[in-house]
Amino acid sequence: MSGEAFRVDLRGVVDILSHHLYSSPRVYLRELIQNARDAVVARQDLDGHDLDGREPPRILVTADAATGTVSVSDGGIGLTEEEMRDVLATIGASSKTADLTRARRRFLGQFGIGLLSCFLVADRIEVRSRSARTPHAPTLLWIGSANGTFTVTEAETPLPGAGTRVTVTARVDDQEWVEPHRVGLLARRFAGLLDVPVDFAPGPEETLEVVTSSTPPWSGTEADAVDWSARELGFAPLAAMRVEVPVAGVVGLALIADSPGRVGHRRGDRVYSRGMLVADDNVQLAPDWAYFARLVVEAGDLPLTASREALQDGVLLADVREQVGRRIREGVERLAERDPAAFGRFLRVHSTGLLAMAAVDPEMLDLVVRHYPWETTEGPMTLVGAVRTRDRVRYVTSAADFATFAPVLAATGVLVINGSYVYGAEILERVRSGHGSTARIRLFDRGRFLEDLGRPTAGDPLVAALERIAAPVLDRLGVDLDVRSFVPDTVPVLLAGSTANAGAGGGASVLGGDAPDVDGPPPEPDPWAALLDEPVRGPARPRLVMNAASAAVRALVDLPDERVREEAVVGLHIIGLLMAGERVDERHGAMLSSTLRALIVAAGKNA
Repeated sequence: MSGEAFRVDLRGVVDILSHHLYSSPRVYLRELIQNARDAVVARQDLDGHDLDGREPPRILVTADAATGTVSVSDGGIGLTEEEMRDVLATIGASSKTADLTRARRRFLGQFGIGLLSCFLVADRIEVRSRSARTPHAPTLLWIGSANGTFTVTEAETPLPGAGTRVTVTARVDDQEWVEPHRVGLLARRFAGLLDVPVDFAPGPEETLEVVTSSTPPWSGTEADAVDWSARELGFAPLAAMRVEVPVAGVVGLALIADSPGRVGHRRGDRVYSRGMLVADDNVQLAPDWAYFARLVVEAGDLPLTASREALQDGVLLADVREQVGRRIREGVERLAERDPAAFGRFLRVHSTGLLAMAAVDPEMLDLVVRHYPWETTEGPMTLVGAVRTRDRVRYVTSAADFATFAPVLAATGVLVINGSYVYGAEILERVRSGHGSTARIRLFDRGRFLEDLGRPTAGDPLVAALERIAAPVLDRLGVDLDVRSFVPDTVPVLLAGSTANAGAGGGASVLGGDAPDVDGPPPEPDPWAALLDEPVRGPARPRLVMNAASAAVRALVDLPDERVREEAVVGLHIIGLLMAGERVDERHGAMLSSTLRALIVAAGKNA
């Protein structure tokens, strides 16, 4: 009996498999289980899908530590002698062709390349097979060697029925891959959700362990999915959302991570194909903006690469990715609408990431606009809710401006949004310059707002008194006095021109397009101003805007003690600094202490 040569350079192919195709030698077991599963499916096609309620033939994985072997047995369609020669020794060949072409999408792999993966850990592979196509077919023995030869003979010991048993004898240096404990772990990992039953025996005489006892996590309740994720993936998701693309046979879950993660970098998804694990770190099935979701999904009809460790790129995969992204976004929206508490937990963990993605991704921007609650002068509110509530909406980009000006703006009927969050300014600018709404939203123009504040009546004695009392004190502090009258009267002063919050110009745009400013257009710049103005002076000094409508300011002029009046002016200046978010140092602290001491002493004298 002479050996017959493979039709390719086997050593070169094994080198390609180990260095370029497969991620790890462990895949040999997955390939064997895949081939066994496909053989069972092919047997069902041959016999007819109606098994009279009987379970399909089971696959048995056996590890034998004494001999350093792993065997995978199935009750599938088996192989004839011609198929052994053509299929097992030809890379890319498949026994699932010809009369079985109609069921091609039901198969996972190809026998030729799958079987050769065993040479990653072994120098010898034995295949015993008995065909189900011919009654009383003999049991054939195919032996392939790493030296590039194979033989086909009739086996001395026949199989009890149709099917195949593949036995891999590991090299001495690769015994770890056939160690029973590891083989059992790999079998459960690869085939835990397989659509054909699989058992594992840790030795020839050992008790069988059921491998495929798991129920797909997407087929149970959300609580079941959370428990499965905690057990299998090591985290308890904030929510479990079903994702499904029926046209491609894709079904699974989007598990919302319980920790922030890296914005824009998705955690790897667990992907199955017909229940066989494809990958634990796949990032092909969801858009980058969905970084907070980890998928556990059955890939259905999506084709696999040659290694069966990834999905083939193409139009179908791109369409499925778009649909999966839509399902995730719809799931988040349902969470916001139906379970505010859960949505609140989601925001607490992922708010910064959501805003970061919304600053660059249109889909995430739409979700944030519709469902993310922003701090406003009327309480937490989404941007959609804000522009539906008021015709005049302004946003500020610093917490100090919100604290200082929001009460004044709110008193005039303007809704103010606090955009001081990380990425808040970028998002609100995108919204302001976007399209799709007629409600107005603009950046708050601090300088212009102060210029438009009302002035007291001409000749008002209060103004003259304040200029006489306050102006000299403020001048010594390097601050100018500006007396205005505005609501609410509970705000005594506003600081204009502070270094930390120089006024930013507000645009004349609206959410949904450009429109004239409801407060009047900004003045046109004078192109000759630079030539005709007076010589350039030093930087303009800050202004303390005193509110003539404030009881505290009006009471200032009635203080009889000149020193107390001066201390009160200093105190109002410090209040202006604090409201504007200016940095105060020890000097300011000493000034405020002096003011309080003077006011307390004066109050005691008048008691």
